[in-house]
Amino acid sequence: MSMMLGLSLSITNQSSGAGVVHPTPTQRQLIGTFNGVPNLAVTAMQSGGAYTANQGRVGHDVGRGGVQANSVRVQDVQFLVTPGTGIEASSPAAAGSDSIWRRAIEISTTTYVATYAGSAQSAAMPAGGNIETDDITHPAITAGTRIFTRFVRNLSDPTTGFINGINMNGPASQGFRTIGGNQIAANGAMNSSGSGGGNAVWPYMLTGIPTIPMAAARVGIDSIGQYKDDTNTSTTQGYIARGLQNVAGEFFPWQKQGIDGQKIANMTPTAAPLQQLSLNRVTVYILQAVTNDIAANRTLAQLKADFTAIAQVVKTTVGPYGLPVLMVGLCCLNRGTFTGAQNTVKTDYNDWLIAGADTYCDLAIDLRPYQGDPLTYPNDTVHPGPTNHQAMATPFAAAMAPLLDPYYRPPGYVSFL
Repeated sequence: MSMMLGLSLSITNQSSGAGVVHPTPTQRQLIGTFNGVPNLAVTAMQSGGAYTANQGRVGHDVGRGGVQANSVRVQDVQFLVTPGTGIEASSPAAAGSDSIWRRAIEISTTTYVATYAGSAQSAAMPAGGNIETDDITHPAITAGTRIFTRFVRNLSDPTTGFINGINMNGPASQGFRTIGGNQIAANGAMNSSGSGGGNAVWPYMLTGIPTIPMAAARVGIDSIGQYKDDTNTSTTQGYIARGLQNVAGEFFPWQKQGIDGQKIANMTPTAAPLQQLSLNRVTVYILQAVTNDIAANRTLAQLKADFTAIAQVVKTTVGPYGLPVLMVGLCCLNRGTFTGAQNTVKTDYNDWLIAGADTYCDLAIDLRPYQGDPLTYPNDTVHPGPTNHQAMATPFAAAMAPLLDPYYRPPGYVSFL
């Protein structure tokens, strides 16, 4: 049975729950906020100029566990969630689009440049691929610290190649194209004078080994979960980001996977195999996308089948603390455009989640009481405005508070392992 929760737990040092002391973490996991799968339409590197490099920088807030020294890695991918359809694609794939990456992290006024495969300053990645830095040499990072990732991306042939990117803004987010140049080892805001626009890139995952146990989330989203009709800033960006940026006063490390119009149908392990990468580096998976499935007249049986397919993989994946990843289902919000039949499917789906989804949902969160009247939304009757997003962020964060303890299991939890 899933539960809707607002309980707050206090964890000090390695203890959690009723004074239980857990071992110091040893496994790699997501350690900061503002991670995501690319979701912009690909851009020609030399659109508008003879550009040869894509450079950028973005901030990340470290969760309660802090990070052990010399353990941070940055993982990047060359696939995307296609705008307009939500379909996963190994892209960019055009000739010349194989990418060559350099990465670094900034902690305060010091920049630590990453290596790959032991000593290489860069690594190449083809369409559908992923790369990860070596452990970066750096001091221990305290909880709540804002650190920055930097990147320089070149292509095997910039005259024909394309680059991907992300359409959300992180802290001090930058992304631009240059003719030569390499600012990977600099510190602070990058110099973008004389450059071409785009693309900003978030890491697929910024990982490390915490100093104390810490939770982390992967979130499957559509336009509402992304931010649509909220503002697109590092302090707003939809109720999910607003909420996870302040769960009981803490940052809950997160990664977003999704795009406008996304459906559960595009997020199953069969439809999105590449997006299963590194699922074992989080402690919870949150599925928000569903409204577009219902609007497309998909049946309750289809929604249940897709949710179950996702949950089956989630609940049989062992996370960084030796426990299965938790499956959280967000109830479908009310929507002014739903027909009577679609509203029936919405209600039945939500009731199924709240009842535990046949043991596939570990925690259901119903934010309909906080979403406001869709008929009053600023631009349509589907997408909440900023005030509505903030109204949902607070109860969402409260429901997530118990999960700050990665060892927590909700009442009625059923393990699949």
